[in-house]
Amino acid sequence: MVTFVHAADIHLDSPLRGLFSYEGAPSVEEIRGATRQVLDNLVNFILLEDVPLLLIAGDLYDGDWQDFNTGLYFASQMRRLAEAGVRVAIVRGNHDAANAMTKTLPLPDSVKVFKSRKPETWLLDDLGIAVHGQSYASAEVTANLAAAYPDPVDGMLNIGLLHCLTSGARGHMPYAPCTVDELASKGYDYWALGHVHRFSVLREAPRIVYAGCTQGRHIRETGRKGCVWVEADQGVLTTEFVPLDVVGWLVVVADVSGAESIQDAASLFGKALGVAIRGESGRPCCVRGVLKGRCAAHGRLCSDPITLTAHIRAVASDVSENTVWIEKVEVQTGPEADLQQLAQSETPQGELLRYLAELAVHPEEIDLDLTDLKSKLAGSGLKIPLNDVKRVLEDAGGLLLTALADAQSKQEAS
Repeated sequence: MVTFVHAADIHLDSPLRGLFSYEGAPSVEEIRGATRQVLDNLVNFILLEDVPLLLIAGDLYDGDWQDFNTGLYFASQMRRLAEAGVRVAIVRGNHDAANAMTKTLPLPDSVKVFKSRKPETWLLDDLGIAVHGQSYASAEVTANLAAAYPDPVDGMLNIGLLHCLTSGARGHMPYAPCTVDELASKGYDYWALGHVHRFSVLREAPRIVYAGCTQGRHIRETGRKGCVWVEADQGVLTTEFVPLDVVGWLVVVADVSGAESIQDAASLFGKALGVAIRGESGRPCCVRGVLKGRCAAHGRLCSDPITLTAHIRAVASDVSENTVWIEKVEVQTGPEADLQQLAQSETPQGELLRYLAELAVHPEEIDLDLTDLKSKLAGSGLKIPLNDVKRVLEDAGGLLLTALADAQSKQEAS
């Protein structure tokens, strides 16, 4: 039996995006080194499990380094593996190809970085493994690199190492495009893929796998991140996903139906957050809060983003014991009233809604200058659909209805 680890898209020293320092939040400095901590976790796992081979399927780095410290840190980790007899196979991806410094970085002899001119085969006779790979020559590779990969080596476990986008995968640039059937037709036992940042097994036989990134870096990279541990026993492969990430990214959707105030909405969000982070074992999490549902507080949620965000952050700090950052708050609520029915009434509110509906049909007649509003919202962590005129008008209707209701309540009270 032989084992190896497949990792990809480490993006070493890439900053985590969307984090703001605010009262009660964890220190951003605590996680600036998240990708380094994950590389530590990867190396520690390999040494603990006595794994003889590590495959890195591209985007080890994140483009040009600010200095050599990034590369030197990686080299120090490779020396730890070399001292334990671990070999490392690397193909450069689109982010690596943009980094000129990598070509001058000295690495141990146990590290094989595949050339970009054409595919190569690295024979590891003592392990019975043949690794086939090719690096990117530039940041944008549109050719199907897999098409030129060599035939499998008889009597060995053949692994294809490739940074690519397979047909059907979305959310990434179509670099080194290929199909799953094309990869399978090569006759390899395992394809170690990179570029797509979510772990997925595309095919069982032969095993074709995206390891995903090792650490989520923004809100589009939710879910656990890590590497793939592979065991091969007499031609039978088993795979296990191993979480390595130290910071989680979560989207927490809270139903705030019935909330009558900003405080009510924040409290309901806190309950949803408590459930969402229950399985995180206290590790830091970056959270986007999404508020949904019809409620009396709708107008206030839209009109006072600063107060709303402050309450959401305070509740998050309390619920999580200062392990959660609120990355952004999205308000997707609606007025409590039945707007369709209200729009048909002969009340001032009905007339207002009919007018706004007419404007929504002809948005070109509205000259909206939202520059000042965008400036005031910058850095608040609140997302408002300022580019969606129809949605803005709907929200404006909710605000005006709230104002009318408040005015009516004050008039009745007096």
